[in-house]
Amino acid sequence: MIMRQVIFLISFSFALAYGVYFCWQDPSLLKTVVKTTALGVVALWAFVTQAPLLLALALTTSSVGDAALAVPGEVRFLVGLCSFAIAHVFYIVLFSRKIRHFDSRIFIVSGAALSVLVLSTGWWLLPFTGDLMIPVAIYIILIATMGGMAAQVGGWVLIGALAFMMSDTLLAIQLFRLDDISPLQLPVSVALWTLYYCGQMLIFLAISRDRVPVSKFS
Repeated sequence: MIMRQVIFLISFSFALAYGVYFCWQDPSLLKTVVKTTALGVVALWAFVTQAPLLLALALTTSSVGDAALAVPGEVRFLVGLCSFAIAHVFYIVLFSRKIRHFDSRIFIVSGAALSVLVLSTGWWLLPFTGDLMIPVAIYIILIATMGGMAAQVGGWVLIGALAFMMSDTLLAIQLFRLDDISPLQLPVSVALWTLYYCGQMLIFLAISRDRVPVSKFS
């Protein structure tokens, strides 16, 4: 119990330091370490405490994505994009195994909302992604699928997934639609990090507290 509290304190401290200061600073090794540690210690804790394997893997690949995106550059962006895409695949499979009852009404409503999200994002984002159009389009589909699965699970998992999706939307706006000198860069950086970290932690807490083993691989 004490160790769990220590891990969460470390995670929160690094997340707070990144959100308050480092997220809007120039790239540096310290910035990368602070950003990666915030979720990295939670991923390590998930492995140590035998949390669902897919959850631990999703957190780990997300941490890799955090490290890659801490420094600008097209190659690092692709590494980060692929890392988070893999994390979403892990979440999709994990959430699908946590669905206790498939609700057709939720499927219709969430499917319609996510379809609008995908189509609208394709309109305002993809034309500005250049050579990255195809990988970005694939990523949009993956995160929408993750959101659809989370809608079936419901509860804090859904809230966490929505926060995650909102952070990705802000990141896309920041990377592809905002000028580097835009006054919105700072508030967008803080908002997207807050949504991202809170979303991941909500998913982690909701899944790790659910001890109903739907699959030995979940």
